[in-house]
Amino acid sequence: MERILSIDPSSSKTGYVIAKVEKDEALPLDYGLIEIKKEKQPLKRLYETLEEKILKYAIEKIILETPFYSVNAQTLIKLGEVRGVILLLAQNYNIKVEEFSPAEVKISITGYGRSGKEEVLEMVNKIFNLNIKDYDIADAFAILHCYMLNKVGV
Repeated sequence: MERILSIDPSSSKTGYVIAKVEKDEALPLDYGLIEIKKEKQPLKRLYETLEEKILKYAIEKIILETPFYSVNAQTLIKLGEVRGVILLLAQNYNIKVEEFSPAEVKISITGYGRSGKEEVLEMVNKIFNLNIKDYDIADAFAILHCYMLNKVGV
């Protein structure tokens, strides 16, 4: 059994899923959003919230998407800061990190590497039998699904 924290990093709101993974099955224990856009100290808030989840659920691995190329340099810089917080937490708690490209994640969930957010959301709800409405949470579930497919070698 392994406890996984799947994260869709963003500079405004970060989606996450915590799952217990046994063999070829992922059982979600918790999921949601960490909204940091309006925070005075957004990176501190992200760090503290993720740290709380890591400790509460005894996280053993963090999975996330690799950064995608962005035309907007400011967006890319802010995403880098968010990813830095996540990677620092992983190092501080000796947690392994695995990353998947956005195309890998989309192919695993929809079969097409350029799927839109709506298709990803729809497939996540079908696969995990959910009714979530938030794209960031859906992306965190899609990353988890990608991990599971890679783990069991499908």
